[in-house]
Amino acid sequence: MGTGNEVRTVRADDGVDLRYEVVVHDDASAADHALPIVLLHGALAGRRTFSRQHQALASIGRLIVPSIRGHDGSELTLPPDYGIATSDIRDLCAVLDTEGVERLHLIGHSSGGATAFAFAQAFADRIERLILIEPSLFTLLPTQELATGPHTGAAIIEAAAAGSTAAVMPQFLPHAVGSAWQAFDDDAKSALIAKMAPMEPFIVPHLRALRNFTVEPADLKALRPPTLLFYGQNSFEFEARIAAQWRAHRPDLDLILVEGAGHNVHRDYSGLVNGAILSFLNS
Repeated sequence: MGTGNEVRTVRADDGVDLRYEVVVHDDASAADHALPIVLLHGALAGRRTFSRQHQALASIGRLIVPSIRGHDGSELTLPPDYGIATSDIRDLCAVLDTEGVERLHLIGHSSGGATAFAFAQAFADRIERLILIEPSLFTLLPTQELATGPHTGAAIIEAAAAGSTAAVMPQFLPHAVGSAWQAFDDDAKSALIAKMAPMEPFIVPHLRALRNFTVEPADLKALRPPTLLFYGQNSFEFEARIAAQWRAHRPDLDLILVEGAGHNVHRDYSGLVNGAILSFLNS
């Protein structure tokens, strides 16, 4: 048995065309009455980041995988109030409304995890189970790190404010890719920078949105849906500090630290992650 998929389009409230993918198992009868599973990807990753989850998760429910603005053919135009808890939520609701989804399981990775967290704050009653894979909750970091940390985009935003935008992607990609960047030769680095160049207008507003999405320990404590967390042992150092905030303020939640995994935990160890997700969703 395999899966089938269809890419669909929905119009956002500001007229922008958004794309999303619906994935169903060949034997859909077993999942006909199950809650849909919505998967939110992070910046520059696109829907393909969840390709290793399709087979396993579609066996228990219809998958809905939105593409955030500027990714996978969705228009890049950003609204004046672009943000994690504003337009990202409205875009997600546009997809859910079109698909007739009222209640769902929600999975988010990286900045998609931040959007999933914001949705859980605003619409807790709509979420049956929440799964966060290294969510980019930057404001849980120490104030000094948020202000100066290279991963939080402080230097890129400062340069943009000064009128310099030409070096956005060369500055951003080394931190986005992580330690693997050092293994690339100059030609590979140049090729990736050129490939990602069309996304440059998205990066600075997106980094601002993450930095402006305020999450405090009280928000972790107030999170209502049953939640499963994944972190990679070999991920960025700042992710360990965010994970520590979860452990300190929500010791009741299962936090799985995957040995050997980087930021893309769900791709690095898809079998382990898929098994844990299925167990969590079926509990």
